[in-house]
Amino acid sequence: MSLLKALKAAKSTKSIENLSAYWSTQMGYRQKGVRYDDLIPEENPIMIEALRRLPHQEFQERLFRIRRMFQASATEKPLPKELWTKPEEDVPYLSPYITQVEKEIATKQEFDQLQAIPAALRNRNRSS
Repeated sequence: MSLLKALKAAKSTKSIENLSAYWSTQMGYRQKGVRYDDLIPEENPIMIEALRRLPHQEFQERLFRIRRMFQASATEKPLPKELWTKPEEDVPYLSPYITQVEKEIATKQEFDQLQAIPAALRNRNRSS
């Protein structure tokens, strides 16, 4: 059994949840006051469209978190602990939009690949 299969089979166990929480803490982005979805690069068309679909308030909050992170990095001063992102606040707010855009693109590509039914086949199935 591969490691990936073993992890998928055990993903609901308490030890995996603890490992996930530990890993999120060790990544360090929460100490900088950002959410995980704030770290997704914006340089691709799917991400640009997903950001365009975000509600205005959520988009402004994202910009604020990213600017605050860069300001703290530039001044080399850590954020106060009360400004850190709490685990319960670190919910995927952008990922659902990204998934939706990816599905729409896949559907469009499927439709673009459809071909018209030749007239001979269309007429063949008609009853006289």
